[in-house]
Amino acid sequence: MPEQFVHARLKIERANKHIADVKSLLSTLASSYVSTIELNPQPPYNEAIKHDICNRDKLVAELALLTGDAVHNLKCALDYAWIGIVERLIPSALGDFTNFPVRSTEDQLKAALKGLQINSCAPALFDRIVRDIRPYNGGNDSIWAIHRLDILDKHKLLIPVIEFVAITGIEVENESGEIKRNGFTWRTPKKAPFYIPIPPGWHVRNKGQLTTGVVFDERTPVQDMQVSDMLSAFAIQTINAVDLLEYL
Repeated sequence: MPEQFVHARLKIERANKHIADVKSLLSTLASSYVSTIELNPQPPYNEAIKHDICNRDKLVAELALLTGDAVHNLKCALDYAWIGIVERLIPSALGDFTNFPVRSTEDQLKAALKGLQINSCAPALFDRIVRDIRPYNGGNDSIWAIHRLDILDKHKLLIPVIEFVAITGIEVENESGEIKRNGFTWRTPKKAPFYIPIPPGWHVRNKGQLTTGVVFDERTPVQDMQVSDMLSAFAIQTINAVDLLEYL
């Protein structure tokens, strides 16, 4: 196996380690939930069930660092594979184009490749990039997202959003033994903590369970997508692209 492709696969392995760490961290999220009975700081200031996450800021920062590292390693894997195939087929073009070609549109991608005469010097590579890998917005969206996220991460952390999806299983009981069961759902990110009002004179039997999802924020090309799922998809598409280049 050519050296550059060996290095590309090493970068993918490192990215997968970061992705595994993201999933491991997310698996501990449930144990970070805390629910207590406190006075609601908002009107009408009655007793309420308070749901919160311990060490929220630390958790988000760690997720951001792991996500950025995973994305960067996948982008490096694509660059290494590109260098490997160009060195093999058209080494004269390498000095002008060492980054894996990603563009906003298919036309821009074709123009960039034609500018290096890849369409005439290595038509099979041109077709492989344009028809099979399709690294542009609306083509291979995972590779496009890797490219954009890697640029964003150079300027600021890829801060994920902890989206509060639902609080379920709440049970309260009045003096007559009547039991009321409630659940609350939020589809947009909200800041913790959450306060669920308790009707005056009612006793809490079950404070309920908080369920969350961790998504990319609105300033990214994959906004509102689950971080864990998207990173896994990124890794799969990177492996596919490296394979398509190596075995050309």
